[in-house]
Amino acid sequence: MRGLDFVAFDVETANSRRGSVCAIGVAVVRDGRIAGTHSWLCRPPEPLDHFEPHNIAIHGITPDHVAGEPSFRHRLGEALDVIGDQPVVAHNAAFDTAAVREGCDAEGLMWPTLRYGCTLVWSRRELKGLANHRLPTVAEALDVPLERHHEAAADAEVCAGILVKLAGQRGIRTVEDFATATGTRLGFVGTDTWQGCRTVSGGRGGGGGFREELTVPTVNTAADPDHPLCGGVVVVTGSLSVSRQRVWDLAAECGATPNKDVTKRSTHLVVGDGFTGDLSAGFTTGKVAKALRRREKGQRLEILTEEEFTALVTGQRKPSVPGVDPSASM
Repeated sequence: MRGLDFVAFDVETANSRRGSVCAIGVAVVRDGRIAGTHSWLCRPPEPLDHFEPHNIAIHGITPDHVAGEPSFRHRLGEALDVIGDQPVVAHNAAFDTAAVREGCDAEGLMWPTLRYGCTLVWSRRELKGLANHRLPTVAEALDVPLERHHEAAADAEVCAGILVKLAGQRGIRTVEDFATATGTRLGFVGTDTWQGCRTVSGGRGGGGGFREELTVPTVNTAADPDHPLCGGVVVVTGSLSVSRQRVWDLAAECGATPNKDVTKRSTHLVVGDGFTGDLSAGFTTGKVAKALRRREKGQRLEILTEEEFTALVTGQRKPSVPGVDPSASM
């Protein structure tokens, strides 16, 4: 597939802090084919360098494995030399790019300049009907071999294979054209700014982002009163695989009232940007922070991933049990 050139990227972390990078992997794609892979272990930035058992159980990397390895600063430089000016692609790029930014902050480095796409965002748009859109599930659906999950270079190679398959299905030859065809835009990291890979809707707004002009839908007064969203107030934060207007419309159809911000009336907060439900990993936005403060004060407010919201809408997921933190089992 001549012209499909990019570098897939993946990181593994030592603990729940995203910047605690202990491994970096890349897969270089030229003309739609894997041209090479690179895998580096590194010592996480010193303020974030402790290893937690949960993370070790996932990827098998221990403090002894990285003790004699170069620092994150050094390994990131090697990865950036390989990337050059090519677009970067990751599966759940919101996590991997946040890891780079936080790691740079911990090391006192300027953020690198990257254009990036997200195969999690794109697979949600292109592959309907999957139970979830995690890397193993998407790889299996597209017949992309996955042999060493959570080895950074292996995961980067699988991510690369996913984009090659998705682009091939559309007959598209560049990452930029694929983003346009799927109604998304590439994310960007710069010296002091970043924006996510997300759905493009509406015109360009302030701060270099895209502002989606929302129309408040009419709440369905004939909705099933037993539906878990009926009578609720739904708020959205972050980028999703569908437009925010679509989420508002679905909520209203179920009898809920969409709202732009978290208030004392809010009952559900839908979180995008690849959020998987793990609030312990330092994942936060202004609205998430507000929601957590209100929950601490006793307000019942459920924080949902995009997939959990979809499952509630379709009746495939029951609401959380009263008094139980919905994030605890995610």
